[in-house]
Amino acid sequence: MPTPLFGNEADSFAQQLRLAAQAHRAGRLDEAISSYLRLLAVRPYHAELHNNLGVALRLAGKLEASVSHHRLSLAAEPDNPALHSNLGNALRAANRLEEAVRHHFHSITINRDYGEGFFNLALCLRDLGRLDEAVGCFGRALALNPDNRRARVELAIALLMRGELEVGFATYEARKRLPETPSPDFRQPAWNGGPIRGQKILLYPEQGLVDVLLFVRFARELKRRGAAVIVLCQALLKELLGNLDYVDGVVAEGEPLPEFDVHASMVSLPHLCRIDFDAHVGAPPYLRAPADSRIKLGRLDRAKLRIGIYWAAMPGQPLDRQRSAPFAHFLALAGDPELLVFSLQGGMHQKDIQQFGADGLVHDVGRGIFDFAEAATALSQLDLLISIDAPIAHLAAAMGTRTWVLLPSVADWRWRLGGAHAPWYPSARMFTQPGPGEWDAVFAAVRVELGLLKQQAQAAAC
Repeated sequence: MPTPLFGNEADSFAQQLRLAAQAHRAGRLDEAISSYLRLLAVRPYHAELHNNLGVALRLAGKLEASVSHHRLSLAAEPDNPALHSNLGNALRAANRLEEAVRHHFHSITINRDYGEGFFNLALCLRDLGRLDEAVGCFGRALALNPDNRRARVELAIALLMRGELEVGFATYEARKRLPETPSPDFRQPAWNGGPIRGQKILLYPEQGLVDVLLFVRFARELKRRGAAVIVLCQALLKELLGNLDYVDGVVAEGEPLPEFDVHASMVSLPHLCRIDFDAHVGAPPYLRAPADSRIKLGRLDRAKLRIGIYWAAMPGQPLDRQRSAPFAHFLALAGDPELLVFSLQGGMHQKDIQQFGADGLVHDVGRGIFDFAEAATALSQLDLLISIDAPIAHLAAAMGTRTWVLLPSVADWRWRLGGAHAPWYPSARMFTQPGPGEWDAVFAAVRVELGLLKQQAQAAAC
């Protein structure tokens, strides 16, 4: 049994715990975790210590250890609402949502005025698709703490998922007040949504490739209103976007900027343009491949369909493990002479083809794709893309390519704008896990639909 601490020893423990917590708050997780572990040797049943260590381990991606430390903290203080809620956060990160809901609900049962508990419960309910309940809990969290900016942003996402696009995008503007949202350093003013005829507007990326691919569609509206549109984007997108007739100029990040009058985040365009969302449902494709194709996909006489596959998220992306699907599931589709399968996979997972001995079954096009213009030329030659949630799925859907998107049980909100069928992408169809990690059910549905698609191709050929 550890020796009780007295006097200076207790003071020293408290000081070391404060230093470890400071390292934790500063983002030095390895240092914080090491310090917490050393302190555990002295105080193995200290609730705050187990709680802090659990939070640090969750942020470091060590989820099962995080859950266990939170259980130990709760064992020491079972009636502490914050400890229940932190255990719920760890369980949510581990995709154990029903358990997480139970602990968050317990936290607000203990304290009906615990705003953080309502906020965390709302996140889990939203993940489970219980959107009405989630909106209610976000509202309660904001009533208890009106200055909770993060709660307002997460409420906006729930509203968007529920189909309330106008109020959802308006509320989503609150993200600009979060510290992680980049603030543009331009001397020109931000566009406020007013008349813009005769002005030159710079659109800039805010949250990554996906949001450029999704929201650049609204540059057409700015062009219709008489603006000259300049797009600032990632280098991988420059050639693709330079091919658009509603964009007057494209600048890659790091290049000198041309003169412009006002600027706007592409993510803000739905709100600033006061879009008639009903009119945009079923809108025509807005991205296209360059006329000069450097990628040529082959054909085989017996193959009725040319399909592209993409199975793995880039390492380091949020929730990449949940979004990525096992290559073996895709490989099983290749044993069909009526299908000609092309891999568009990029990055380190390209080696899966060779490791699985699939070189003669899956044709690796991804190794020849170095930007999104080249990806678009490959997509334009496919009958179908089957992809996880990745930028290439957004590109294909924006081009009007038939796209089947394979989603985890907790899907990214961008695929659910206005409902479960991504109505702004008429050519896209979503296949969602019935539960965490249940890819077998997803691919069973894909195989059924592939059979129907082959029958349609056969009928069209007759």
